[in-house]
Amino acid sequence: MKKYFFIPTGNQVWIDVAIDLYKRGVAEPVLWIGDDIHYAKARNFFGQAVVSRQEFIFYPERIRDIDYNGEYVDFFLSDNYLRAKDRCLKMMDRLDMYGTFGRLDREVIFNKLSMWALMKINANKPDAIVFAETPHSHTYYLLYEIFLYLDLEVVKFNSWPTIPLLFLQDMKTGDRYKKEIKIDSEVSKIIDKDILSYINYLRNKKDGHEYELSYMKTQRQKTKLRSKAFNFLTSGLSALIKEYWFQTRMYFSPFYYPINPYKLGIFGRHKIKNLRKKSLLRSLKVSQDFVNLQCKYIYFSLHFEPERTTNPDGGVFHDQLLAITRLRSLVPKDIKIIVKEHPSQFYMPERGTRGRSPLFYECLKNISGVELAAINMDSIDLIKNSIFTATITGSTAFESSILGKQALVFGDAWFNGCPNITLWDKDISFDKITGNKVAAPEEIIAYLTKEKKLYAVPGCLNPTYQKRVAKYLSDEFSKSEFKGVSHLLEIFFHKLNSSHK
Repeated sequence: MKKYFFIPTGNQVWIDVAIDLYKRGVAEPVLWIGDDIHYAKARNFFGQAVVSRQEFIFYPERIRDIDYNGEYVDFFLSDNYLRAKDRCLKMMDRLDMYGTFGRLDREVIFNKLSMWALMKINANKPDAIVFAETPHSHTYYLLYEIFLYLDLEVVKFNSWPTIPLLFLQDMKTGDRYKKEIKIDSEVSKIIDKDILSYINYLRNKKDGHEYELSYMKTQRQKTKLRSKAFNFLTSGLSALIKEYWFQTRMYFSPFYYPINPYKLGIFGRHKIKNLRKKSLLRSLKVSQDFVNLQCKYIYFSLHFEPERTTNPDGGVFHDQLLAITRLRSLVPKDIKIIVKEHPSQFYMPERGTRGRSPLFYECLKNISGVELAAINMDSIDLIKNSIFTATITGSTAFESSILGKQALVFGDAWFNGCPNITLWDKDISFDKITGNKVAAPEEIIAYLTKEKKLYAVPGCLNPTYQKRVAKYLSDEFSKSEFKGVSHLLEIFFHKLNSSHK
């Protein structure tokens, strides 16, 4: 039986599949650190292998008695360590609610987690680590880099954005695991219909008619005064009370709490949050330009941050500024780069202010030929009038391909390999991108159909994704999801058996 570290989300399929594979003698999780909704049940089956995600993500300062004896100590002098440190300290922005989670504290926590992870790997001797989704917390990403350093197998599940399909991907090579089963015919028909519907909707969008993804529409509607009042009464008040009670306990606790080290009170915390929101919005408004869509330009759409689509999916380009500077060096000087902020940066301001400095926009304007579009400009108009588009892993690239525009992608996107999309590499050139033949929408449909046939199974990464695709969810879908996820993991573990013979 293979041994693996498992990092599941809150979707029920992950624990069901893990138990099934264990009972059938395929593989055993020797460390489980996933959504705590499964904690009790997982602990019942896998015992001490199961640890609390809450502790290791949100309160790692509480970890005691690691008893580290120098296991794999050379990791601390490796490139993996430096890369992990850079990206993990940035991922900790997600926890920095009040802007007081400092680098010194982050660095100590990172090193402490490193010692814990190295000790656990040495004690359990896993063959692989399986991520139910891209590792985008500091703890999970650290585990990923350590497994790379030790040359152990690393796989993750990835998903299509608006259609509940999953595929299993080797995180070292980017290769996708081919499946050997077919999707249930009824589910497959619904999926094919929705693929065609989405492509036709984009193709037929008329100029002047605003385009908006469904989840962003939901976020925007929540910013309206009536929605804010309703959300506050139904969930916001409860969250505020919980935060107040927790911070009150931390205030009187003798232990150091790095998220609020100065023990700010409720009014101080509230003031900081509001000032961060206002400063970011003011900075954007001051930096915005009047954009002329008739000029020659490349359109670069920013991602919402902090989010996995840039860190870690962006790889070396997890900092979007690095991608834009690289794009500037690639594009002739007489061609502008028009950058547009992601609306969710302000639709979800309490999270958005943790991922974007107010200094960011002014810094962008120091790059020659860069203009910052108004946040309410229609992205489809910006795509249609551009020479080509660029993004880290965003849906803008896929939308561009459908609309007959070339797109440059800097990171690991689910649609890499799609017609009209070029993946960045050091040998890429402006002429190479613009010289590519534009593929017709029918070729994109053929690409998606092939991807679905070769690699995809029905499934959802996490509960948030389940809400987006609720119309698909049924008992039949759950059966197909369990069958498909179990099948892909069994292929992976059998491949491990073959490679280790």
